[in-house]
Amino acid sequence: MLFYITSWRLQFVILCVLLALCAIIVATLLPESPFYYAGKGDMDKAMISLEKISRTNKVALPHSLVLERPTKPGAITSESIFGVLHVSMVTKLGVVSLFYAFFTMALLLYCLSYHVSAVPGDVYNNSFIMGLTSVPAYYWLYRYGDKLGRKKCLINLYLLTICSLLVAWCDSRGTALFNTITIQLLAFVTARSCMLAIASLMYLYTSELYPSSARSGLVGLSSMIARAGAILSSYVLVLDTYDPSLVYIICLVAAVLALVLLARLPDTTGTQLPQTFSECDALFQGQAGVSGEDLSRIA
Repeated sequence: MLFYITSWRLQFVILCVLLALCAIIVATLLPESPFYYAGKGDMDKAMISLEKISRTNKVALPHSLVLERPTKPGAITSESIFGVLHVSMVTKLGVVSLFYAFFTMALLLYCLSYHVSAVPGDVYNNSFIMGLTSVPAYYWLYRYGDKLGRKKCLINLYLLTICSLLVAWCDSRGTALFNTITIQLLAFVTARSCMLAIASLMYLYTSELYPSSARSGLVGLSSMIARAGAILSSYVLVLDTYDPSLVYIICLVAAVLALVLLARLPDTTGTQLPQTFSECDALFQGQAGVSGEDLSRIA
C-alpha cells in the first residue's frame, strides 16, 4: 500500500499509527504485575496474574506457594531514585558503570547503524543484510541468555564486538589482510548484531540489579542517558570526513571501557530481585541471598 503513496510524510504517519495500534493491542494482553496487586492487598488477582505468567514462561509454581497479605494494603513500598545516593560507594560506582554502559550501548549501536555507508558495496544491500542479521542475534540471546547468565552474555558479546571493530579499524587503515568486501561486511554486521543483542540484554540486566522500589525510575534514567549516546553518535560520525579510522577508535575505546566496568558488576544468575536499596547494596557487595535480618544489619 505504501508503494502507491508518494508523500513520505503520509507514509511516516501511516507507519506510526499502525505501530501505535499494535503496541496498544499488545499492552492490553500483558498481565498486571503480581507485586502491584499484592501491594494493593488483592491477593486473589495477584495469584491469578502469577499463574498466567508461569504458564506463559512454562514454569510450574511451587505447590507450597502462599502469598502473604501485606500488613498495610494500598501502600506499595516506594523509594526515590535519589536513594542511590545513600548506598555504599561500591553500589554507587556500580550504578555509574551501568549508566556508562547504557551510554556506550546507544553510541555504538547508532554509530554502526549510520556508518553502513563506509562498508564497500551497495548501501541498500548492506542495510538489508544488517537487518536480517538481527534475527540470529536475538535468537542467540533467547537460547543462551538464561544458560550463560546476563553478565557472561554481555561480556562475550562485547568481546566479539571489540574483535569485529578491530577488523573494521584495520580495514580503514588499508591493511591488506582484511582488504576483502566479504570480511569487511562480516565484521561490520557482526559488531552491529552484537550491539543489538547488548541493547536488549542491558534492559533486562539492569532490571535485575536495581531495586523494585525504584526500578522504573532508574531504568528510565538509564534509558535517558542512552539517548545522549545516540545523539552524540551523529557528531562522532562527522569525524569520518577527517579520518575514517577515528570512528572505529572511539567505538573501540568506549567498548573496552564498558567491558571493564561490566566485568566488575555482580552476576544476577540465581539471585532474587532486590526489593529495596538495602538489598541492592548487598547484591553489589557480593552478599546476595542473605536473610532479611542480615540485610537490616548491613544497611
